[in-house]
Amino acid sequence: MVRRFLLLGLGLSIIGALHAQNSTWMPLGPWELVERLDDVQITKVFRPNDLVRPTFGGWSPSDGNLGDFFPADNSWGSLLYNRLPTSGQYFAYESEEIILDDVNINPAFDTSGQGRFQMRRVELAVFFPAPGFYQIQGFWTGSDGDFPPYPTQPQPQTFNPPNVGPFSLFVPQAGVWRLATNATKDLFTVQTGRMGNEGTCPNRFNLYVGIQLSPPAAWVCGALSGLDCNMDYFIQYEPNAPDGPYVGYQLQNNTPSTFAMRVYGVPAPLQTTLQGLITINGYTGSYAGRQATVRVKRGSTVDTYTVSLSAAGDYSLQVNGTGSAEVLVQLRPGLKKKATVNLNGGTVTQNFTLTNGDVNQDNVVDDADLLQVLFEFGGNNAQADVNADGVVDDADLLIVLFNFGATGDEF
Repeated sequence: MVRRFLLLGLGLSIIGALHAQNSTWMPLGPWELVERLDDVQITKVFRPNDLVRPTFGGWSPSDGNLGDFFPADNSWGSLLYNRLPTSGQYFAYESEEIILDDVNINPAFDTSGQGRFQMRRVELAVFFPAPGFYQIQGFWTGSDGDFPPYPTQPQPQTFNPPNVGPFSLFVPQAGVWRLATNATKDLFTVQTGRMGNEGTCPNRFNLYVGIQLSPPAAWVCGALSGLDCNMDYFIQYEPNAPDGPYVGYQLQNNTPSTFAMRVYGVPAPLQTTLQGLITINGYTGSYAGRQATVRVKRGSTVDTYTVSLSAAGDYSLQVNGTGSAEVLVQLRPGLKKKATVNLNGGTVTQNFTLTNGDVNQDNVVDDADLLQVLFEFGGNNAQADVNADGVVDDADLLIVLFNFGATGDEF
């Protein structure tokens, strides 16, 4: 019994210490409570039955541009978007749905004009009506260049591991808190849409960032400081809605509905579309569905890609970075083939014709390949059938003999 009281007293002491240290960082896994915003008051909490539909209706995803994840350095990057209050009276919105709001990025942050950003940190202002445990999960989606912008993913994406979530947060005191991601500086990489000259924010790069909170937690919103680019609407992910999966909403009585958020990041590495043909001399079969390995070397960095081919051998992939690069292609039963290309941030066409006969894929045509063709002679072994006509015969043997002694390229 004494031990039980001691443990209870220790727990109360810890909670009391958390109450007293509202402005310090408190680790909560991939999210952290940064500080309680004592000067921010919530005058009303809106809920789904307080919403109205804007005139432009629901959203349907565009063609999609999921993006990839890239390593980050040791900094948060630039403050790309800042609509976080420090004082004043605001509203909050509570919902069990995934809620997303616009992030509009000034074009000055990406002079390349490509609009691909690596997001490294998201901060939110959330109203917690009581101390206790809450769940939170972060989401994002790119957008197209329409006005208003439309999401490009059929469903919102979660943050990059280990920030996927959902995560349980212990909130020691009721009120408005500033939350921030902290476990990784590589939350996600997004291809934004670029808006035109319409509206109040011409040529801004646009995406959506959102959260899902366990009620009764609510995302702070209102007439936040700074330039309002999002026309006071937000979207919820409602895949079963008649005009879903994204449905646009406004708060009743024309209440401003910009959500409190900061986003930090940097322009993602430029990408070049590398395309062309990958074929093998003497190969008469279809390349449809076959996968080639493409390695791209820039300086000491080597990126490896796997690309699916068309029936004729067409390929296309997005390659990171710009400048001179060596590209090494591998496709059975061909020897590896290398070419030098200039990655220009646009589209580069480079064809590869591989030497046939490397049955065992050791990058040389030799006795081992010849023996495998002889061993499978008369059968239909796909690896030994180097001309892909459905049978291992004299034609395959002649290809290996003709290319005997050839070696493939390497970096």
